[in-house]
Amino acid sequence: MFDLIELSWEVLRYRRLKQKVLETNRAAAIESILWDLDGTCLPTPTSGVSRLENRRNAIGWRDDPKAAAEIEQRLRRHGWDAAAINARVFVQARDAFSMFDDLMSAAQGRRLALLREIGARREFAKRAQSAFDAAIRTKQSPNHTGRSDCCEAFSSL
Repeated sequence: MFDLIELSWEVLRYRRLKQKVLETNRAAAIESILWDLDGTCLPTPTSGVSRLENRRNAIGWRDDPKAAAEIEQRLRRHGWDAAAINARVFVQARDAFSMFDDLMSAAQGRRLALLREIGARREFAKRAQSAFDAAIRTKQSPNHTGRSDCCEAFSSL
């Protein structure tokens, strides 16, 4: 039973880590979107300065609610809503998401196999108990015919 609990917690941990990946990559996605809006047409010598400014804005978006509101309003004006930002995050963090999906899938597979094993053992225990009870009833009955009836009850297992 401990293994089942541990596997369930493992799946939950992977889900939480996947959420943390989403949260930590959101600022990088904002930076990337700001670069798409501001920096793609800039000449090469000024692109470094623009990248730094976009990084500073993304950090401000993450840390300062007022800056976040301004940047989100600007992004909405250019057609970037929360779903589009999340899509950018998923694209940028797809390797991490894929890894966590694989880990969750493996843990869930092990958990399901364990549940099937528990179910099979419980079913066996029920059948064994029924056969045992039948053997006891046969042995205690007044027209007991001997060992063959007892063995017959256990043959259903």
